[in-house]
Amino acid sequence: MSTKNHYDVLGVAKKASQEEIKAAFRKLSLETHPDLNPDTDSETFKAIAEANSVLSSPTERMKYDRQLLERSMWRKPSMYGGDNMRRPGARPHAGGMNVAMQTLSNPRYWAFGIVLFGSMAALLGTMTSKRPEVHLHGSPMIEAWMNPKTKQWEQPAPWDPMYRKLQPKLEMVPRHKVRRRNMGR
Repeated sequence: MSTKNHYDVLGVAKKASQEEIKAAFRKLSLETHPDLNPDTDSETFKAIAEANSVLSSPTERMKYDRQLLERSMWRKPSMYGGDNMRRPGARPHAGGMNVAMQTLSNPRYWAFGIVLFGSMAALLGTMTSKRPEVHLHGSPMIEAWMNPKTKQWEQPAPWDPMYRKLQPKLEMVPRHKVRRRNMGR
């Protein structure tokens, strides 16, 4: 696989304008056209023409830039000095777990992982009980009121007529002392 991309073939920067690409193509095509210079290689001219056809079209250029970005994400350093560029759709040589571990160990994914973990923690935090819970000496404390009829601590129940009538003061009580309500009454 050739390591030269279309920008390298035309000799322009990745941020080059359409006019710069057009000028570079005209200059190189005059130098490498097989009819004008019979001693030049026709493959060179074909590569220049292909690079121009891709980079001169805005939609094709966007697709090509996206492919370059994807390829650079899969670039893996080789111990033999080469690039060891893998195609984006190619299967990894080792098992899937190897690719997952390489992805997790890649610093460019750390920020994504931190944000994902933080948002999951925040989501789970909102799904817990809205009642305040205080831990004193290892015993969880919750808000409750003393029902004078049953002489037991109960959780606040705004739908209960006795609770609405008494409007009792809530106190922090150990959870094990509070009677659980049967919601199916």
